[in-house]
Amino acid sequence: MKKAVLFDLDDTLYDYKNPNKKGVLASYRIISKEIKISKTKFLKLYKRANDEIKYELAGTASSHSRILYFQRIIEKTHNTVNPEIILKMYKEYWDAFLKNMKLGKGVIDTFKKLKNQNIRIVLVTNLTTHIQLRKMRKLKISKYIDYLVTSEESGSEKPSAIMFLLSLKKLKILPEEAIMVGDNLVSDIEGANAVGIYSIAITKKKIKFDKEDYKKPNFVIKEIPEILKIIDSFNKK
Repeated sequence: MKKAVLFDLDDTLYDYKNPNKKGVLASYRIISKEIKISKTKFLKLYKRANDEIKYELAGTASSHSRILYFQRIIEKTHNTVNPEIILKMYKEYWDAFLKNMKLGKGVIDTFKKLKNQNIRIVLVTNLTTHIQLRKMRKLKISKYIDYLVTSEESGSEKPSAIMFLLSLKKLKILPEEAIMVGDNLVSDIEGANAVGIYSIAITKKKIKFDKEDYKKPNFVIKEIPEILKIIDSFNKK
């Protein structure tokens, strides 16, 4: 009997690529007003700052912190810290990101049907709690979500078992009573498999797995509504 569905957020419930692109360009417009810098050079600096922070803070929520990326960029361009520019870049990035977010096809309808079956919903997501709460509000999914578990709260990122076990603890259920849905075969699928949670990969790509591949999901879907039939197959047994 499945009592809950754990969902990844970014690139699972909405497409991350376009909002991120819009956010980066918005932050470029801020810095370009302060110094003469081409878009190409800025994008290279952004990528370098992103890579450096992720390397230095690997496995933590802070490795995704845009404010740290922008601080690192300004340190490279100004050889000092400039709070005004950094904060403006941060604000414009997230304003543009949130403005351009679009919930995936059939997500709300799926959530409604899950709630009608008394199946609880948890978001299990890397990144900081503050921005993930803002995303929930912008996507208008808050009323369907029972719990949120972030890597900031747990202290470790997926695929760490901590995030999945914390979700189960909040729900007060066993691993076999939950299903994890996500797009990342390592963070979402391998992480769920490791603690005994059934896993569903959402992807439009064709993927081949070895029998012993720990990243092999129990199911593969293309659209979120497909999980309903999978849950029905379990709960009718």
